[in-house]
Amino acid sequence: MPSITSPRRRSPSTSLHQQASLASERTRREKRLYEASLGGCVESLAQLLQEDRLILARASVTCFDETPLHVACMLGHVPFAKALLAHKRDLAMELDSQGRTPLHLASTNGYVEIARELLQLEPRACLVHDEDGRTPLHLATMKGRINIVKELVKASPEVVRYGDLVNAQDDEGNTILHLAAANKQIETVKYLLQRSEVDVNTKNRNGFSALDIVEYFPKDFKVIELRELLVNARALRAIRFLASTTHQAIVDNTNEENSTVVVDLASVAPPSTNTPPVKAFPPESFSARRDSLMVVASLLATVAFQAATTPPGGVWQDDYKPHMAGTSIMAHIQRMAYGQFMIFNPLAFLSSLSIILLLLSGLPIEWRRWMWTQMAITYFIALRNISLADMWGMLKDVTDVSVVCWLCLMGVVFMGNVVRLCVWVLRKWGLLEEEREEEFR
Repeated sequence: MPSITSPRRRSPSTSLHQQASLASERTRREKRLYEASLGGCVESLAQLLQEDRLILARASVTCFDETPLHVACMLGHVPFAKALLAHKRDLAMELDSQGRTPLHLASTNGYVEIARELLQLEPRACLVHDEDGRTPLHLATMKGRINIVKELVKASPEVVRYGDLVNAQDDEGNTILHLAAANKQIETVKYLLQRSEVDVNTKNRNGFSALDIVEYFPKDFKVIELRELLVNARALRAIRFLASTTHQAIVDNTNEENSTVVVDLASVAPPSTNTPPVKAFPPESFSARRDSLMVVASLLATVAFQAATTPPGGVWQDDYKPHMAGTSIMAHIQRMAYGQFMIFNPLAFLSSLSIILLLLSGLPIEWRRWMWTQMAITYFIALRNISLADMWGMLKDVTDVSVVCWLCLMGVVFMGNVVRLCVWVLRKWGLLEEEREEEFR
């Protein structure tokens, strides 16, 4: 009777060794995949796909923080990103360790072509919020990537509702308009305000509108331009919503228990039929006048300062009696004319600095005001050094009068800011009736 031979069984140690070897090989391939992602090497990607067709599927469940597509979008490897999407389209919706899609990274770094490719395949990616509640549009706005912003707002209307996209809020309640204003992205603000769907009066969790954020900045040309853009777009201060808006309700998070209170505006501020129509503010008038006045004042200050350091006729170059090197020739030859020059030139200089101070006055005090004060001191020191010793008495009188006038002007500016601060505090605590934000006329 023939004997029957049973099949040879694999030993457990052999099976474990093969599994370990297979796992090690997969790990090496994954590392090669990420190295190819860092270098943007499409040839290496093609070779890896030939060796293992499931390598991209496994890349989504590895211990790495990002997928290869995240790396490619971060570094701007356009051909590599397109090759990845061609083999595995759903990589466009994968999240990294911070909850960001590849579109988040492409938008942050300003890679327009990659962002366009991702939006064509997955328009829904523009609505994904990361762990901070920010969409790709939030990140592009913060970085001032205006081209990316335009691509994102043009996402497929069948998938994305424009109003939901541009008015989406992050975890702090900030919309893209808040972020653009906070980062002084003037071009982005201009672009957004051209869209009727953008709500210019949305408040964040701190109760601030975009205009409130701009108002808290120290005054400079960017801030003034941003404020003008928002006011022309009918933006309002959030603390003045109660007396001016027609929305049904607002959210107030400033009560002692830090709870949410919904206030019905219909009962607080009923609409008035006697309100006069608001005159439209011409966009160019204030900006043009301010810029022209600033240029003229700066030019006059420069000319006056130059005239003080290099007076008419120049200065003596030698030390032969009766004159000294460095003193004004005009002071020796035409004393009366030089005395008049010492009166009117400081007057022109002080007037110019006063205009500049008034144009940019406001709290908090900026370093430029300190610079202008030092400039005035330097001016009078230079004027003293080129004048004759027997004319220092007249120069002292001119300096004293100028300093008194300057201090009076500083006092007026300071008191004006104190009044503004008091009014703001009274309105903040509800002790003063709110007004409509219609300024800059």
